[in-house]
Amino acid sequence: MLEKHLWRDFAAVTFSVAVLGLGLGSTLPLTALVLNARGVPPEVVGWMVAASALGGIAGTLAAPAATIRFGRRPVMLGCVALAAASVMPLQYVTSLWGWTVLRLVFGASMAPLFVLGEAWINALPSDAVRGRVVAIYTTSFTVCQVLGPLLTSALSRFPQSVFIICGAVFLLGAPGIALARDDHGLAEPRASHGSRSEKDANASWLAIARKAPAIIAGAAFFAAFDCIVLSFLPLVALNDGFSQARALTAAAVVMAGDATLQFVAGALADRFGRARVQLVCGGLMCVLLPLLPSMLRVPVLWAVYLYLLGGVAGAVYTLSLVASGDYFSGAALLRASGLIALTWNVAGTVGPIAAGVAMRLVGNSGVAAVLWLMAVGFCVVLVRSEGRRAE
Repeated sequence: MLEKHLWRDFAAVTFSVAVLGLGLGSTLPLTALVLNARGVPPEVVGWMVAASALGGIAGTLAAPAATIRFGRRPVMLGCVALAAASVMPLQYVTSLWGWTVLRLVFGASMAPLFVLGEAWINALPSDAVRGRVVAIYTTSFTVCQVLGPLLTSALSRFPQSVFIICGAVFLLGAPGIALARDDHGLAEPRASHGSRSEKDANASWLAIARKAPAIIAGAAFFAAFDCIVLSFLPLVALNDGFSQARALTAAAVVMAGDATLQFVAGALADRFGRARVQLVCGGLMCVLLPLLPSMLRVPVLWAVYLYLLGGVAGAVYTLSLVASGDYFSGAALLRASGLIALTWNVAGTVGPIAAGVAMRLVGNSGVAAVLWLMAVGFCVVLVRSEGRRAE
């Protein structure tokens, strides 16, 4: 799928970002658990999450300019060091203001790592194999992120050094980034992959949003889906009579579908076209989501349904990443990845709020209704976007 000399870069960056996903997946629940154990009320824990998101927005906006000036590798290595440095002091800081500052720094350091990692991976393959290559990357990250809570559980045995160990996990990503070859020509498209020279390398943030709104719509849908499912699906399952263990298993099944079906989606996109496969996935979500409240009551089939739901939803996001590599290169590709990250932060905040209100008003079906409306919106944006492109 890739030229031989590119496999080292792909493996190094994928491994590094996957390790960062492991650190992120363990640090987030650990932060909530420690604050709760200290008697901090839930709304304050929510503000800590918001602090990370705010830092993430700042880091996302700064990433393209910093990368063009200094190069991807130095910026990513600096962010890895900053992430570790913002997690380790949490072991000793007791002030909530101190925690807030450290969470701001953590968010600002993590966002560029994902923006640059996604852009780096997207720049490696040709258009013919981009779906499969990006799918391997997203699968690796998702699997490690799922393993994060298991790491948190294991580290609970070492309360006196738990944040020190979590911070050290981030440093494990540095060697892979250091091994990958940097590219200082980010502002110019490279013609080595054929069609890349025809891509927009200097589009502004606004121009990217106008040219490829489906990228933003796809990222918004999956960000909301991811946050809503993790937050509300266990509650929906409990309301339907599931035990707590089975309710948590329901959320895990969705994530398993997301983690294991992305390569299938990428391969189909390479074979039949990214836009076509993405539209099919959006259509499937429109069909599957209204069935959510009733399918949870069907023995055995509920697990198959949730597995498929997670895989199809994840494919919408993966193919949005693929689309950014199809349309943009150079600095514009960095900005496209940045827009995806910004969209994730916004939709991941607004989506759960809307789902919570809907669930309070109409019960379990309200959660499915919010996601269904977003899925329909994504399909409309994608159809209109591809229609304009075909004119």
